[in-house]
Amino acid sequence: MAGRGPAPNEQRRRRNPPARGEWVFLQALERPVLPPARRDWSDRVLRLWEAWRQDPVTGQYGPADIAAAVELADQFEELQPSEQRLRMDGLALTPKGKRDLRWRTGGDVDQEPEPLTPRARAGGDARRRRLLKAVQGGGG
Repeated sequence: MAGRGPAPNEQRRRRNPPARGEWVFLQALERPVLPPARRDWSDRVLRLWEAWRQDPVTGQYGPADIAAAVELADQFEELQPSEQRLRMDGLALTPKGKRDLRWRTGGDVDQEPEPLTPRARAGGDARRRRLLKAVQGGGG
C-alpha cells in the first residue's frame, strides 16, 4: 500500500518544484477598456467601477469578460459578499484573483517575482523519520 503525502526527496523522480506557469507583467492602460459607468449604479459601485476601469488587468479582457464585469456591477448590491468576492476573483479584480492568474501590476512590473517556496511544516522531517522507522520495523 502506498504511503500518504509526498515521497521523501531522495525517492522523488522529479526534483524540480512544480510550476503553475510564468508571471505576466501588465503595463498601465493607455485608455480604459471598460465602458463608462452607468448612472443608475450606487455610489459604492461607481467608485469600484472607476477603480476597475483604471486597473491594468482589464487590458486583458475580451468581450465576454467586459460583459461579466458589467453584469457584476449591475448585480453587485444584490449579491452576498462571498459571491461578490468570487466574481471579482474570477475577473482578477482582487489581489487573490491576480495571483491566481499570475498577473503582476503596478510598481513591481519591472521586477522579477520572488520564487515561491512551499511552506515547511513544523517538525515535518522529524515526523517523517519516525514514521519511516516505524514502517521499517525499527521504531517503537
